[in-house]
Amino acid sequence: MTKQRAAPIRILVCISEEEQSQAVIRHAARVGVELGAELMALHVEPPGAATRRSTRAAQQLERNLRLAHDLGAQVKVIDSHRVVPSILQYAHDHNVQRIIVGKPRPRTWRHWFTGDIVTRLLRETDIPIEVAPGVA
Repeated sequence: MTKQRAAPIRILVCISEEEQSQAVIRHAARVGVELGAELMALHVEPPGAATRRSTRAAQQLERNLRLAHDLGAQVKVIDSHRVVPSILQYAHDHNVQRIIVGKPRPRTWRHWFTGDIVTRLLRETDIPIEVAPGVA
């Protein structure tokens, strides 16, 4: 009789161009190690955003993506105007069991009506969403 190995747990960490993403990435990597999970990192940005991004923000995003890669994550960047649906589609396509994000910081009045990314993720999926502690 052969035993089937259970598929590894998959964790998806969402990355932004903010410096605080580094703490989120490190937290996700620690959780991944504790659970023996496969770590995936995703950055979703509107098409053309790279050409409008400041040099400082572009360098920070590159550092964040490199850190995720260095900590063993499979890194993916998706161009899309639909951030939350893109995150969820990627998570479903890759059988993700947990999504880790940073604490949201509302920036516009629209957040009062549409909600931030974390709130929208919680509302639109049954995949557990974890907000990295101490990350603002």
